[in-house]
Amino acid sequence: MGKHMTLNGKSIYVKSFGNGDPIVFLHGGPGGSHEFFLPFAESLAADHTVILYDQAGCGMSGAVEGDRYSIQDEVGNLEALRQEMGLERMHLFGESWGSMLALSYAAKHPSHVEKIMLTAAIGLTNEAYAAFKTELLQKLGTFKKMRFMVNGMLHAIGINRTKQILNLLDPYYVYSQETLKKKKHIPYNDVVQSKISKDIEESYNLLPHVKTLSSIPILIAQGSHDILTPFHMERFFKEHLPHVEIVEIGESGHWTVLEQPGEMASVASFFFMNSGESFTIK
Repeated sequence: MGKHMTLNGKSIYVKSFGNGDPIVFLHGGPGGSHEFFLPFAESLAADHTVILYDQAGCGMSGAVEGDRYSIQDEVGNLEALRQEMGLERMHLFGESWGSMLALSYAAKHPSHVEKIMLTAAIGLTNEAYAAFKTELLQKLGTFKKMRFMVNGMLHAIGINRTKQILNLLDPYYVYSQETLKKKKHIPYNDVVQSKISKDIEESYNLLPHVKTLSSIPILIAQGSHDILTPFHMERFFKEHLPHVEIVEIGESGHWTVLEQPGEMASVASFFFMNSGESFTIK
């Protein structure tokens, strides 16, 4: 099911299974891996070809010489994957940073995108990304915020503090603390995270492409208790893309596919297999 492909001169690990119209899953991070979507994605394989891959430098994909990681490089890698697999059109499922990648790809290659489903979505601009970080830090409170900043500085000078940082942040990504017991450890590439995060902060802006994006069906399935709530999605999307549908996933934080996999699979199946139907916020 899994193999390495050479895409744009990079070794990219790709896994595919199932039958039917293809859904390409775009993992978060930046710097995460396709494993976040397992076993959730398997539930869609009866009706779709599920395609998972590790973005450049992530998971089992090879590192990029010179640490050249950017939004547009990842857009190019996804387009190379589409061509290599012979896909004329595909559905995209983007989670967190993957939601920004999905929209960035669609803005450049709209003719190859059938539908887009987003979860743990951020927005269309770096303003929304800044709001995500602000909301998260506010949830930490003063003492934990100071610990987070100290660990971040130590990490920046080469002292690995990933475990300590995740221990501080993870509880704010979920609705129920029980979810943390079933969360798989997924190694992150800190270099990828740093490079692409900086690129998002400096250049992420899809407002010039809203006319293009308005031609593509887009559904956002956002956790009721995500750091950016469904009502943030109204603020960051509806003004510019009024056709976007927003579904609230109850009793869920940022990691909807971990906390509510059954509901997410039902929403995804209905959205990808039907046309002309509408969702509304609960």
